[in-house]
Amino acid sequence: MSDASLPAADNTLPEHPENLDDAAIDWLVLLHSGHATAAQRMAFQQWRQRSPAHAAAAEEAEQLWGDLGHTPSAVAHQAAQRAPQRRRWWPAVAASVLLALGTAIGWQQWPGLMADYHTGVGQQRTLILADGSTVTLNSASAVSVAYSEHERKVILRGGEALFEPLADARRPFVVVAEDQRLQSAASAFSVRRDGSRLTVVVRDGQVQFTGDHPPLLLQADQRVDYQAGQPLYAQQKVDATSQTAWQRGKLIFNGRPLGEVIAELERYQHGRILVSDSQLAALAISGVFDLRDPQGSLHALEQRYPLKVTYLPFLAVLH
Repeated sequence: MSDASLPAADNTLPEHPENLDDAAIDWLVLLHSGHATAAQRMAFQQWRQRSPAHAAAAEEAEQLWGDLGHTPSAVAHQAAQRAPQRRRWWPAVAASVLLALGTAIGWQQWPGLMADYHTGVGQQRTLILADGSTVTLNSASAVSVAYSEHERKVILRGGEALFEPLADARRPFVVVAEDQRLQSAASAFSVRRDGSRLTVVVRDGQVQFTGDHPPLLLQADQRVDYQAGQPLYAQQKVDATSQTAWQRGKLIFNGRPLGEVIAELERYQHGRILVSDSQLAALAISGVFDLRDPQGSLHALEQRYPLKVTYLPFLAVLH
């Protein structure tokens, strides 16, 4: 964890009065960073004793953190003798690294060329639009704004954004991604665009999803995945607060495959992160990762799981 992510000199963390779960996670990230002082550890104990709600948030965060490295898949990998496999990735890396880097850099930068607003890799940006609605751009994301007297339209050109429109009976708020439309009033929802694939998560309110499929009304704590040319996947019940934790500088995983975790972490740094083999990519991961310190996240994985990280220019390989 970088020094910039440590709390101030008063040995406490910023309070999150609206979300004790966020505060508990912040404490756990600090306490496991290797930088926590004795005073900060004591301050955490005092924080968790403030109320039953504080204690419950601390216990839940500790349970989630404790799962890191102790899932059945992690134990199985730890028992296996994986050392003979660790050199297999070198030929593949040597053959593909230039192509991989070129593809990654091109994908990460193209949306901004046509956009009104964009972010670079690892950056986030909050926009207050003309009507007071809020758009938060995630890493390597881009939007264009096309307000008119009839509607408030925002075009997601690439990446991911969290939209928090204000209610306006005269002009609906519409997010357009390719030929798909998401319309809402007072709500909060995220849209992620990966090529022709869209992922929509509704945190609050309702969102009407229309396009080349039957109209779909999404409710709070629901997610839907859309792929062009394929049937629309059914809504999934999710914890939308966790799924949009990137807005608060965190990624939260509970029993997710390592390959999926790495794909997410890779979005927040330049270059590539490769997993050497499919067996390792299937390793179940649980934990909370700080987006301000992507290398620290890899270091935490290396400490808690049976894997090693080798760093090359613009490339990290897990093996």
